[in-house]
Amino acid sequence: MSSVGVAAIRLLERYGVDTVFGIPGVHTLEYYRGLGATPIRHVTPRHEQGGGFMADGFGRVRGGAGVCLVITGPGVTNALTPVAQAYHDSKPLLLLSAAVDPAAHGRGTIHDLPDQRRLTEQVTAFSHSATGIDDLADALARAWDVFGSARPRPVHIEVPVDVLRRPAGDLPDPARPAPPPTADADALRAAADLLAGAVRPVLVLGGGAAGAGAQALELAEWLDAPIGLSINARGAVDSGHPLCVGSAMCFPPVSDLLLGADVMLAVGTEFSELDWWYLDGPPRLPQSLVRVDIDADQLSSQPCTPLHGDAAATLASLAELVRERPRRPGDAAQRVAAALAALQWPGDVSAHLELVAAIDRALPDDRIVAADSTQPAYAANHAMPAHRARSWLMPIGYGSLGCALPMAIGAKLAAPERPVAALAGDGGVLFTLTELASARDLGLALPLIVWNNDGYGEISDSMLRDGIEPIGTDAGAHDLVAIARGFGCEAATTRSMDEASSLIATALGRDRPTLIEVRS
Repeated sequence: MSSVGVAAIRLLERYGVDTVFGIPGVHTLEYYRGLGATPIRHVTPRHEQGGGFMADGFGRVRGGAGVCLVITGPGVTNALTPVAQAYHDSKPLLLLSAAVDPAAHGRGTIHDLPDQRRLTEQVTAFSHSATGIDDLADALARAWDVFGSARPRPVHIEVPVDVLRRPAGDLPDPARPAPPPTADADALRAAADLLAGAVRPVLVLGGGAAGAGAQALELAEWLDAPIGLSINARGAVDSGHPLCVGSAMCFPPVSDLLLGADVMLAVGTEFSELDWWYLDGPPRLPQSLVRVDIDADQLSSQPCTPLHGDAAATLASLAELVRERPRRPGDAAQRVAAALAALQWPGDVSAHLELVAAIDRALPDDRIVAADSTQPAYAANHAMPAHRARSWLMPIGYGSLGCALPMAIGAKLAAPERPVAALAGDGGVLFTLTELASARDLGLALPLIVWNNDGYGEISDSMLRDGIEPIGTDAGAHDLVAIARGFGCEAATTRSMDEASSLIATALGRDRPTLIEVRS
């Protein structure tokens, strides 16, 4: 008879999980007994933080939940940064751990925490301690409800070591996931009336609409409405589409175009300050605002016509209602083109456009880029074209350093047929540089582009702007190329943007990662 730990892995398989990221330990042996008997792929990071970032990147590209399997105590706390990142960005992620037996708490037990569940519940939709196989099955069913029918958030499920070892008995069947909410019919019709009667309608898509680009585009084309994208939504609509202003919506005159609308349809966005960073303050939204969100709490945060439902389904319903009205010809494409042509990037963006262009030239349109908190990535958030949904992985909101490389590894495993690159700064890359060894083990053709400005350049600049002598910002590596080669990877350094572009293109054809250091 299988143990609860083995049964847990079999339940994951029934939910369609094909890859987990984790480092084994003495408290998770029963999970690993189960992994040995399933086709689920196990990927070993060099640190649980890297494993959490990998699971996050994997899930973002797949459009589902990545799974991170960790030991009790330090495994959980090491993974909390990527879990918090996923929480901030409303991304699904399952953190599956062991737990110290309740009777052993406070007795010097290895990996003990005072209350592991309460610690993790601060950055998860819920944290649950399973008491047996039926309870575990219920918790997994609840997790998949969160992932698919509510605002996506991470979930933590722990199983005490003594429970993991118990006989499981018969394996429960996975519960049928709950359907997402459906927008109220009267509210839909009221929203359709507003949009159809608008003279200058616009759409703004957030991360919650990342998978609803086709429906948004159908509606925008009928309404002749410009489309703005948050950083989390980049690629939902191809930035080359004539109606799309991409994620340049915080720069005039693009911001004027969007905020000057008479009706705005905002889908899956919380109007984060990060998406409107360059404005003088919060965006002054049009009086007529229609909001679509799967999270009802978002819809009560400001006056609007609220549509509580899944982004794609709600937009499809709106398009069907709007098509009942005559299609109105307009000049939105010309207004978008004029606004983009008149856009003048601020200095902190324009300073990095050469590198952004070099990366753009080197990578095919179906690329995926995972980016860290670094100055060129901040510029690329707005200036680099994005052609596909879930292709720009830049968790700017939580701002955790070190995410780019492991997220790119997860992304490449999720979509091995697509070119994937990572973009990081020389300060941030050191948080997780050891994951080069993981990428080398996996034989991934992965360019890691490192902007080297000898430390934490953004923070140094911020200190200088505030009249503070920089302290603690000189924290780069002495020889990144030698370090990368020590991990068995290819590596090169350059100050030429043309050479950087060539190095990136060459790296895509290798059987191992390539670190490309671009000196400032």
